[in-house]
Amino acid sequence: MKKLFLLAFVLCAGFSGQAQVTWQEMSRIYDEELYPLAKDVAEMTDKVIANGNVVSIIKDTGTTSIQKKKDNSVPVDYYDYFLLTSAGRKIGPLEAMQAHKVVHKFLDVLKRVKENASIDNTKEIESILNSL
Repeated sequence: MKKLFLLAFVLCAGFSGQAQVTWQEMSRIYDEELYPLAKDVAEMTDKVIANGNVVSIIKDTGTTSIQKKKDNSVPVDYYDYFLLTSAGRKIGPLEAMQAHKVVHKFLDVLKRVKENASIDNTKEIESILNSL
């Protein structure tokens, strides 16, 4: 019984360590890739805003934003991610897979906008932003 308990403990510790790496990687992607890219794109178009810890994309149907917020309830550097809409909805904190999907979706959209912004394709850029 003790061996079984020890095995379960070791496995659970491994899973929590993997989850922490996932959140650390997510924080790095947000800080080093998404936010700087949003700042660059915001200089090219008024449809993207990067302010503080929020990245917003303005679409025909409203604004969609992602917010990174430090969770002070835990003693380590841990961040929650929220999806915000112009209708006043605040969805979150997002689970690890949801946060990963949302951050990468924002990253993908902003990369496509930046690639197309070098040519004056206003309609195409708006179409990309509205696809979010």
